[in-house]
Amino acid sequence: MSKRFIVARWILLGFTIIWTAYIIYHSCLDASASSGASAGIAKIMQDIINTLFPNAINETNIDSFHSFVRKFIGHFSMFVIDGFFVSWTVYLFNSADKLTRRLLFAMLGSQFFGLLLSISTEIIQLYTPGRSGEFKDVMIDYIGYLLGFFILFMICLVRIKNKRLSEK
Repeated sequence: MSKRFIVARWILLGFTIIWTAYIIYHSCLDASASSGASAGIAKIMQDIINTLFPNAINETNIDSFHSFVRKFIGHFSMFVIDGFFVSWTVYLFNSADKLTRRLLFAMLGSQFFGLLLSISTEIIQLYTPGRSGEFKDVMIDYIGYLLGFFILFMICLVRIKNKRLSEK
């Protein structure tokens, strides 16, 4: 294993831990802080959309838009990123000798972690002032996490296929 690979692996682990901690931190925010954060992102997105398509987001659909931003950005997208990086980290730190075994271990370990994180963040919100943990949010989080994993999985499958073709 090259020194560069080892350093890259540890940098990836550090980023993964920071991103996961960021998700947990946001689940600990009380309702007003969480709402303020998502409202800021929604306002930026609203301005961009309304610049491209004048009056697309207005008084009649602003609440639906804010809800979409909160669910899509605050839940789904953050977990897509986490799913990708946790899976990649587990994959790179796995010492299995065969590439397919490494992928299997990454898949199982990552999925367990993703489900645990999805459930944990919603349980935290049950005890956070003004927040509520919801089963549908667990599902949104975990589906996002699965998509992140799936993206990495597809990259790995292409890599395995290319490696096998080059060995022939």
